[in-house]
Amino acid sequence: MTITHYEPTTLGATLNGGRYAVLRKLGEGITAVTWLVHDLSMPENRLKYFAAKIFSVEATAEHNGPARERNILQAILDSRDSEQGPIKEGQYYIPHLYDGFNEGPHLCLIMSLYSTSVAALRRSGPNKCLPVYMVRSIIHMTLHALGLLHDLKIVHTDVKADNILFTNARFSAVQELKDYLEQYPSQFDSQPQPLPHDFAYNSSAFQAELITVALLDYSHAQSSEGVIFGMTCCSPALRPPEVLLSSGFGPAVDIWAVGCLTFELLVGQCLFHPEDGGDSYTLEDDLLAQMQDLTGQQFSADVLARAKNRAKYFDAQGDLLRRRIPKPTPLSIEQMIRNHNIAGLAEEDIKESAEFIQACLQLDDRRRFTAKELLEYSFADKAWLCE
Repeated sequence: MTITHYEPTTLGATLNGGRYAVLRKLGEGITAVTWLVHDLSMPENRLKYFAAKIFSVEATAEHNGPARERNILQAILDSRDSEQGPIKEGQYYIPHLYDGFNEGPHLCLIMSLYSTSVAALRRSGPNKCLPVYMVRSIIHMTLHALGLLHDLKIVHTDVKADNILFTNARFSAVQELKDYLEQYPSQFDSQPQPLPHDFAYNSSAFQAELITVALLDYSHAQSSEGVIFGMTCCSPALRPPEVLLSSGFGPAVDIWAVGCLTFELLVGQCLFHPEDGGDSYTLEDDLLAQMQDLTGQQFSADVLARAKNRAKYFDAQGDLLRRRIPKPTPLSIEQMIRNHNIAGLAEEDIKESAEFIQACLQLDDRRRFTAKELLEYSFADKAWLCE
């Protein structure tokens, strides 16, 4: 039997002419469902379990989306194959594309197998945050992935905890995964059955040294050269000022998201909480005001000169049109972290975290630090240090 609908509903369904047997649902999103598949063509001693991301008919038909994800993953793979010498570290934190084909009206991508997301782990804790030693490692690996992407002129545009997944290290051996699947049979109802990993929100620093994650979901990725497909990239709470102002686009978009993500993982809350003031001010007005207040920066003349939306948010003197936005008492990033009284977060951790986040949140995207430069900051450089 082959798959002809959005998702298979019976055991034994296959893909690509019978090559891949569908075993269980791993996850689902708005445009795609991800399945665990068994490559029946592989010999016993070879890797044969993969993730199959099957896009809906509507998503497959879109010109910019799934097809772009396939092309980007292929470009990453080609760059790896063309390079001589050791593999760049960032390759370990990016999914490997093994196969891609159309299954009827659905695009299907066969990729590396992963567990659940960093977002799911964060939400599992009572305070919705993770220990600093865990956050350092996650951000360190994410920066390496971004460094590789940016070298290839690729902007992810959707860096968030939901798109950072734990690798399948627990079942790296074929027999281990086979035994697990026999012990926990597939349930073909509507609920996904993601593969577990060995970590908890309160895993010790020594346990956390074994964590590896990867940055996934390239359906919204863009080339930093050429035509930009839409300007609503990034989740609203992670959206950088250059997107709101339409003042430029490039790898710095991802760096802003890393700063917001670091705060979210450490504190358990979003860094920015913009509100819509109805007739008084818009959500975007409030977000730009919060950006200035939190960073202690003003939008430079250069940024405003490049901003196509300048008149929408600024007066003739370059001052933000706050209208009737309540002006809070400005707090620094460092003070905001300190005010949350996070257990186990030492004074040194607070200062280093705040310095790192501030470096990510330069209002001028041209002055924002690169992924490689951020790896040299003490916050990221201390990844995997248990003391």
